[in-house]
Amino acid sequence: MASRRQHGEAPYKSALLMAVLEGIADGSIQGNRIEITPELIAAFKAICTDLGTSALFTAANFALPFYHLRSDGFWHLHTWPGLEILLTRSGSIRSFRHLRDVVAYAALDADLWLLLQDSTQRAAFTQALLTRYFAQTQGRYRARAGQDALAGIRRQMLEEPAALYRTHFAATDELDLTVRSGVFKRVVLEAYDYTCAVSGLKLLSTRSSPVPLLDACHIVPWAVSHDDTLPNGLALCPNLHRAFDRHLFWIDADYRVRLANDFGEFSGGDYGVRRFEGQELRLPQRPEWWPGRENLATQQQRAT
Repeated sequence: MASRRQHGEAPYKSALLMAVLEGIADGSIQGNRIEITPELIAAFKAICTDLGTSALFTAANFALPFYHLRSDGFWHLHTWPGLEILLTRSGSIRSFRHLRDVVAYAALDADLWLLLQDSTQRAAFTQALLTRYFAQTQGRYRARAGQDALAGIRRQMLEEPAALYRTHFAATDELDLTVRSGVFKRVVLEAYDYTCAVSGLKLLSTRSSPVPLLDACHIVPWAVSHDDTLPNGLALCPNLHRAFDRHLFWIDADYRVRLANDFGEFSGGDYGVRRFEGQELRLPQRPEWWPGRENLATQQQRAT
């Protein structure tokens, strides 16, 4: 193992485990359920950036350690319902997308999970990983670097114009885009107080850690705009999100709902869209977070 590391082998498993330890410490990982969250990815990326000694050691390989840690015996993968056979038949993972499509979360051995609830034990594990795998660079380790990165992305989405925001990422960086997508959803739903801007319905799960059930919608699709700033976001119920994306309604410059000219609804009742014709949006408290009128105009052109 030591000779291979001297030739540039990147200790991805150790970087991921350190990211997991950070997640347990900051509360983003709870209940022995290690999901592929923005916090976990951001921490992993920061560790790779700060501690790597080789150009071969890049965060783009997140999927490999998440999958292959299962061979170490203490890391157990749980698939989405009905996809177990895709995991058991596979000797590897094809891509980050493949990982997310198949694996719902990982879990640690119960005894190990219990041990890591103690901050002293977490610190000892972290130091052991630093000493064993990152001896040359351990002085560069920053425990909250991932959290700082997420805070920076939030600031970009809340404060920057779209043209500046687009300069911070490459459209081919799948991990970064996944992190930004997760942060975008949180930023939009927080700004709208987890309330649908059209229907006024407020949806949260009843778990101990509330999970929002609304969608964060791009006004101008991300594939067209590459814009995750808040003025390009809207909180909508899933059915209204689909109707909006299919251009069945649009929002005018006065922030009122307008139905598309060819919209037809035959039995919508209380669940339909037509009843919202002319209704004003429920907007965030801060005007600078309201939907950008240029974005609304672009969406209107696509709907009319």
